[in-house]
Amino acid sequence: MKKLRRILAALTAVAVMTASVGCKKEITAEDLMANISEGNASSKYLDDAFCDKYSVAAFTMLKNEYSVEGENVVLSPLAAYYNLAVLANGSSGRSQAEFEKMLGYYSCEDLSALMHSFSDNMKNSENAKLYFENALWFNADKNVKPSEEFLSAAKTYFGVSAFKESFNSQAVNNINNWASNKTDMYSELIVREIPADAPMCIVNTTMLDADWEMPVSIENAFDGKFTTSAWEEEDARMMASYEHMYFENDEYKGFIKPYAGGNYAFLAIVPKFQRKDAIVNLVNYLASRLSYHSLISKRKAYTVDATIPKFSCEYRGGLKEMLQKVELGRSFDESGANLDLIGTCDGNLYASDIYMTTAINVTEKGTSKGSGATVRDSSVATHVYPVALNQPFVFAIVDTTRYLPIILGAVNSVNG
Repeated sequence: MKKLRRILAALTAVAVMTASVGCKKEITAEDLMANISEGNASSKYLDDAFCDKYSVAAFTMLKNEYSVEGENVVLSPLAAYYNLAVLANGSSGRSQAEFEKMLGYYSCEDLSALMHSFSDNMKNSENAKLYFENALWFNADKNVKPSEEFLSAAKTYFGVSAFKESFNSQAVNNINNWASNKTDMYSELIVREIPADAPMCIVNTTMLDADWEMPVSIENAFDGKFTTSAWEEEDARMMASYEHMYFENDEYKGFIKPYAGGNYAFLAIVPKFQRKDAIVNLVNYLASRLSYHSLISKRKAYTVDATIPKFSCEYRGGLKEMLQKVELGRSFDESGANLDLIGTCDGNLYASDIYMTTAINVTEKGTSKGSGATVRDSSVATHVYPVALNQPFVFAIVDTTRYLPIILGAVNSVNG
């Protein structure tokens, strides 16, 4: 999606790309967590019920953002889920009921423990790092006074930082500096402006910088064709590799390509048959209960002759409209929100929007820039399963513990 929504109360920035390394930038806002102790967080096992509920919510977000007009879509369901969980922790009454319905009918206590377990599963290695950071920004001009109990829970379960200052151009600079410090995204402008009358912002930065476990060599990159959702052919730079995790059902097939270290992977799902409505049907299918986990539960250690196009796609926009489609609108209503457990302010505390920026760049090396160096292995099993991403497909960056989507998207055009 290409349009920017300017009014925001929760800001999410997600980037999957290589970033420059530089000096830390100054943040002049008051650090509200300086004297807040981190408690002992309880954890809950991510059982099949949670994994299915999370996946349904994730693919529902994709479904609600997907457009038949042919644009690529990419977003971070994990970032959105975390933002909603943080807000849920400070909600009461009908707002809390809305959050709990959206997030799987878990109590706030159980949801906090589950999300804490989720973040504990995200392990980094030398050549594959997922940066996931959260911060709350409170407007000093609205006399916002967050409660110590809320701040303690946010820090303990979500690793959240918290700052307070007037919402002006300096606040914009501080938010951008904070995001740059956390992910080295020095060339990225995360926030352009924030409304002076917004009581709070939630900022989330997510960045994956990862090499493929087996980078694609120049010898295995070639010029090919990609059939778009508009049923038009376009030139594409394709990357061939042998992978070793395959899954399928009657309508769809896919593979899993690991990143270095084995903690994260690129998962792709493509329709078996080329039809104009195939990708729409796939997105709708994945948003239905049990579908995603039913599909990937069929994964087998088979050899896959995989072909992936080089592609990049970006999302910029607010999530308010999407969340209202799933009846999560009360917390974005200045007069109807019940976020009183966060704290007090002049007027009613509410969230005016959730803002997300997501980008992904898939190359021979991985999600970061660079050329590959590993030649495709020719010593493979006699029987291989071909999966060519030469038509619209759904992809996800997943953790390899439960294969939950951290970043999720649909590619309709490699030039989109």
